[in-house]
Amino acid sequence: MISIKNLKKSFNNLEVLKGVDLSVEKGEVVVIIGPSGSGKSTFLRCINYLESPDEGSIQIGDISVNASAAKKEDVKKLRRSTAMVFQSYNLFKNKTALENIIEPLIMNKKMNKKEAEEKAEELIKVVGLQDKKDNYPSTLSGGQQQRIGIARAMAVNPEVILFDEPTSALDPELVGEVLNVIRDLAKKHMTMIIVTHEMAFAREVADRVIFMDKGNVIEAGTPQDIFTNPKEERTKKFLNQIIAI
Repeated sequence: MISIKNLKKSFNNLEVLKGVDLSVEKGEVVVIIGPSGSGKSTFLRCINYLESPDEGSIQIGDISVNASAAKKEDVKKLRRSTAMVFQSYNLFKNKTALENIIEPLIMNKKMNKKEAEEKAEELIKVVGLQDKKDNYPSTLSGGQQQRIGIARAMAVNPEVILFDEPTSALDPELVGEVLNVIRDLAKKHMTMIIVTHEMAFAREVADRVIFMDKGNVIEAGTPQDIFTNPKEERTKKFLNQIIAI
C-alpha cells in the first residue's frame, strides 16, 4: 500500500536521511522511534512532500512520485492521500473547533457547507469534543487542540495519517486523552505512521516498530522484537537509556 525507497534528504551539508526504505500495509500501524536529530520528523515530512526529498521514490496506493522527476500534479495527489498531525496543532486560530474540521471538507473534499457541517459534527463526536465545537483554539487545552487536529486529519479520509510526535508539546496529564484517540483509530485499522517518544504507547499500539538513528533505519520488527529482544547494539543502548528492558 505504501512503498518508500532510498529516500534521501540533506539541508546544506547536513545529510539528514541517508537512503531510507519503508513499506506499510493497509491498516498497519508503524511507530518510528529514535533519538532527537535522527531524521524521524524529516522522514515524515518527506512522505507528503512538506519537505522535498533529494532522491528516492514514494508510492501510496496508485500514486507514485520519484524525487528526480516529481510533477506538481502528482505531488498534489500524494498530499491528498495523506493527512498530518503536527506537534504544534496548527489549527486556524480565527476558526472554531468545528470550523477547523469543516475547512478541509470544503477545500479538499469539495463538500457543500451543509454536508461538511454534518460530517464535522460526526468527527468531533469521535474525538469526544462536541461540547467544545464552538470554542476557538485559544480557549482549548493543548490536548483538546490536538484532538481537533486529529479530527481534521480524519476529515479528508486519507490513505494514511502521519503523526509527528503528537504528544510532545502537551503537559503530561493531557497526553493520555490524545493517545486514547489514536488507540481508537488503531482499533479501526486506520493506516498510521507515528513518530513518538512514548515508548509504552509504541509497544502497545504498533504492529511494527522502526528504530532510526543518524538518518538510517537501524532495526525494524514487532514491538516484542524491538523492546524485548533488540538485535542491534545501537538499539539496545537507546532503549537502555530510556526504559528498562
